[in-house]
Amino acid sequence: MIIDPQSNMVIKHSGVDNPPSYDYVAAQASSNVEQQQPPLMTDKTANQQVQLPSVPPNSVTAVHARTMPMMQQPIIHHYQNPLTGEHIASLLPPNHPEMICLQEGQHVNETKFGILGILAAIVWFPLGIGLCLLDRRVKCKRCGVVIDNGICG
Repeated sequence: MIIDPQSNMVIKHSGVDNPPSYDYVAAQASSNVEQQQPPLMTDKTANQQVQLPSVPPNSVTAVHARTMPMMQQPIIHHYQNPLTGEHIASLLPPNHPEMICLQEGQHVNETKFGILGILAAIVWFPLGIGLCLLDRRVKCKRCGVVIDNGICG
């Protein structure tokens, strides 16, 4: 049992591990604020009692009956990798380009050579071809995944 000396509020609950809910305490506190009278103060010079203005209850303690919107659970798609046979759970739908590449087991390669590799192939012809192959970028046309970025990339 918890006793609040300022508001004369008694809260009963069963067990130390289970405190009362915030809504219950806020509702009790807002009802006690409405019942309390503002404090009286005596003016020593005039020997009169002056009533202080009451403080409006805090809007945070108000209890709302609105329900919170429910969050939609994400849809999880299950796949099996055709090359390795491992089980894959993904948030991507089956018609997503990355999932199409995964289901087929291969990417559609697109190779682009860098300007340094092309210049090296022209200037140093026999060895420049090897340098041109090192300066290439391989990317999937379908899903956009970079497969090989090359040395200069």
